[in-house]
Amino acid sequence: MTARLRTLGAADRDEAMEYLAASPVENLFLMSKLNMFGIDRRRLGILCAWQRDDQISSLLLDGGTACVAGFDPEALPAFVTELGPVRRCSSIVGPAISVLGLYVGLSGRWPGGWGTVSNIRRRQPLMLLDHVSDVIPDPRVRLLGTGDFESYLEASVHMYTEEIGSSPYKFGPGYERFVMDRLQRGDAYGIVENGRVIFKADLGPQYGTQAQLQGVWIAPDLRGTGLSVPALSGMLGLAMRRYPSISLYVNDFNTPALRAYERLGFVEVSAFATVHY
Repeated sequence: MTARLRTLGAADRDEAMEYLAASPVENLFLMSKLNMFGIDRRRLGILCAWQRDDQISSLLLDGGTACVAGFDPEALPAFVTELGPVRRCSSIVGPAISVLGLYVGLSGRWPGGWGTVSNIRRRQPLMLLDHVSDVIPDPRVRLLGTGDFESYLEASVHMYTEEIGSSPYKFGPGYERFVMDRLQRGDAYGIVENGRVIFKADLGPQYGTQAQLQGVWIAPDLRGTGLSVPALSGMLGLAMRRYPSISLYVNDFNTPALRAYERLGFVEVSAFATVHY
């Protein structure tokens, strides 16, 4: 059996998508990126495949986010070499076993570029909902629009800072554009009271019949009041008109969130890990 690392080009898109489609929930991020950009180094980044007898056994995206698909232990040293000593990404994400193996290899070989992190989320259950929740929805949930920008931006900054432990502005001034784009695409949902977003939840990667739930946030003064589950049920009911399958990944230490997602009907299907820089 021969194994090798190969940099993929535009002509390899269908082969890569076929590999990713074998685990569509786990690989949603990469599938959505390939669907939008194709294999275009300028817009996607560098996509590499570890192949055994010309069959893909793992993929690595070297872009703004470094993303691993699948697991092949022999691929990890090759991926470490491919990424090299100069880090260009702000995070590493993918199946837990692959991400943690890649991080250990990178930080051990090039500690200057890869050893200093904001945080490491070592286990994040990947959960799936493929039916409408039976939790009574909060009727106040609606699709947010550009008129909600200022309050939605404030809520988004709070959410990001709480989750990551640092400001989204540390990478530059582009966060406002990212937030506005999400509103313009119709991917932001929430409850607004007196001009203030008190609950928000977003759709992230999307492909085919599935989308990923991201950016769930509740105003701090309303936490513990029973708002979260009905609000999420309302958001999911609206979102599932577009995407019948909704997935998410959540930190395993966030017990209240895990219990809330289980109440809504989500089931664990895999485990992710994320390294944030």
